[in-house]
Amino acid sequence: MTTPLRVLMVEDNPDDQDLVERELRHGGYEVHTHRVQSAEELREALVPGRWDIILSDYRLPGFDAPSALSLVLDSGLDIPFIVVSGSVGENEGVEVMKAGARDYFPKTNITRLPAAVAREVEQARLRQERAWAERDRDLLARAGEVLVGSLDFQPTLERVVRVPVPGLADWCAVYLPEEGRYLRTVALAHEEPARVALAYETDRLFPMDLAAPSGPPRVFHTGEPLLLTEVPEERLALLARSPEHLRRILAMGLRSVIHVPLVGRMGTLGVVTLGTTGSRPRFCQRDMPVAQELARRAALTLENARLYHESQEAIRLRDEFLAVASHELRTPLTSLGLQLSSLVQRARRESALDMVERLDRGLRQVRRLGTLVETLLDVSRLSTGELSLSPERMDLGEVVREVLERFEAESQSMGCALRVEVAPGLVGEWDRMRVEQVVSGLLANALKFGARHPVEVRVWAERGVARVVVEDRGIGIPEDQLERIFERFGRAVSSRSYGGLGLGLYVARRAAEAHGGRVWAERREGGGARFTLELPLRPVQER
Repeated sequence: MTTPLRVLMVEDNPDDQDLVERELRHGGYEVHTHRVQSAEELREALVPGRWDIILSDYRLPGFDAPSALSLVLDSGLDIPFIVVSGSVGENEGVEVMKAGARDYFPKTNITRLPAAVAREVEQARLRQERAWAERDRDLLARAGEVLVGSLDFQPTLERVVRVPVPGLADWCAVYLPEEGRYLRTVALAHEEPARVALAYETDRLFPMDLAAPSGPPRVFHTGEPLLLTEVPEERLALLARSPEHLRRILAMGLRSVIHVPLVGRMGTLGVVTLGTTGSRPRFCQRDMPVAQELARRAALTLENARLYHESQEAIRLRDEFLAVASHELRTPLTSLGLQLSSLVQRARRESALDMVERLDRGLRQVRRLGTLVETLLDVSRLSTGELSLSPERMDLGEVVREVLERFEAESQSMGCALRVEVAPGLVGEWDRMRVEQVVSGLLANALKFGARHPVEVRVWAERGVARVVVEDRGIGIPEDQLERIFERFGRAVSSRSYGGLGLGLYVARRAAEAHGGRVWAERREGGGARFTLELPLRPVQER
């Protein structure tokens, strides 16, 4: 069994070429030789991946082995270089090996040539394997660094195509389906911006038919990768729709390509294509695993970005709905509240006490519904960062007493007596409506979970801050839920047992923070919970 061997021979004598080929065939090689005799011919023949070994005579007319070796080293190609010459002496051989040749042979000792060629070809193969492995590790490490944490869809696409260029490929493109008819280029990378612009324009003028039987459309439908080691011009001519289209395709200079599907959890998202030009070796089967791993990571990142985008859009639509619904509900609630207030006043003038009590209950429910609507509106404002303050000089104790008065009837109906202790003269600059909102939220929460026990409210100041503490003796709060209850829609108990939207404490904390203060919860010794509102006594502007 013979081994194929691609030999580039720097030789001016055809008889010496026949001698070398005959000896290599005796050594078990199927020899394919190309002979060059000048620097120009050698430079033109140095194509990546084309040769297994270079065998050079030492002296040629106007050319020699050291000059040939210098050209090979300057090319950056790792091709073993061996000198085979009838005129080479030991001194010349040592010098040429110091310069980078792998070995040298007088033609009188040419029988050793096959063994030396076998050794150098194998070592070159091992060096290439190590270089490929290092390239793959570096590429995937870079992919991990570039793609991790990326959640914006289009920027993620741009990162994906830049990862393999120029380490693995000269071209990288990502195609995604559009309208069920085309595969459109959504991201593209090449080291030359002019070529990128040309490729985008070509895609705009000649979009890729999703139903095409070959290329990226085929990979998209089958989900199987495709390697084209060679991209002959005849194949491109069959794909082109017009002479102008063919001219543009040829201008890309593709020599070989790899098409790999971008497969997500729900199926194929698109296709990533890698391409080489004349500046690097053609793709081979060895390049497929790293291309597939890159596509796998890219698909996962793209799918995460798409899901994040969809979730953000869903949140935006929800917040928009909350804002619209809150505004629409405000008007009828305001009108209903005014009419009920008017009826309450009329019933009192006519001493219809039974009617007054019923109307008062109805008015309280309208106010409660109005509070819920305002809470929803505040949540939509907070989602867009629009919770504004209108500070005014006010007495915190008076505000707290007014809130307690509004809850008097509700506390009596729930069997929770209200106890209040207010230090006088707690004057500061705060948004009155927001402070009332926070205190109302804390008080409503205490009454809801108070289990028919007294609720205590204390107001005092110390160390430049004013504090409002609301304590209940109800069911209490588990330790691991003390922070969660301040999250949006957060709750420590089932919504089936206790009503509410799970928004009151969230809005309360955000309103307190807008003042430069804070709200927190604690477990109360002996059962129940303690909520504390802390507000700075200095105005927001001074802080």
